[in-house]
Amino acid sequence: MFDFPESYERLEEIVKTYSANKLDILDATTKFIIRSKDSKGALKIRALSLPSPTSEFENIMDFNTGQLTFESNFRDKNCISGLNATEVISYQYLGMTKIAGALNMLPKIMLQQNISNPSAKEAMEIYRTDRNYPKFYRNFVGSSDNGRSSLRLANTFSLKIVSIKLDDTKIGVDSSVFLYLKPEMPLISAAEPLPPRGNMQDYFAPDKSHLK
Repeated sequence: MFDFPESYERLEEIVKTYSANKLDILDATTKFIIRSKDSKGALKIRALSLPSPTSEFENIMDFNTGQLTFESNFRDKNCISGLNATEVISYQYLGMTKIAGALNMLPKIMLQQNISNPSAKEAMEIYRTDRNYPKFYRNFVGSSDNGRSSLRLANTFSLKIVSIKLDDTKIGVDSSVFLYLKPEMPLISAAEPLPPRGNMQDYFAPDKSHLK
């Protein structure tokens, strides 16, 4: 994991700015479950938030590998809480790090797991056909719903997505994508809107090092 106190402190300040109603909902509907803690000190914590009957945010932080896995993040368009995925995951992440005693630490890897969104699946299918990595990076991170959601969170954490990779480690190959990160200083703006879809060429300089 990255020791990045500047970003962690900003994340705490961002969460403090949530409305009292949003914080009350998150406090009341979020559960943290320790998934594993072996003799070597490896620790995984699962966070589950159910801010409305039709919204679910479930994510796991592996404090041994530094990987934050997005398991299920769904918000109904009529969600009465007004919470979005970035807000919920930021809250969950702070909670998980406090339980783990990992203050000031940020993830090294994000994993978008078991992707079902059409725009993300299309980006993956195109890549399987043409193996054009720079285009895959732009299509997934810049244009797909899953990729742009990851980018918003990475910006909030002031982490740059330096490369991505299809998950070829298990059954269900190519249904998940790893996103490899690095800290950015000065801090990336958490408030600035993302560039328009399909207009990301100048925004990204993808690194191919994680493809090997």
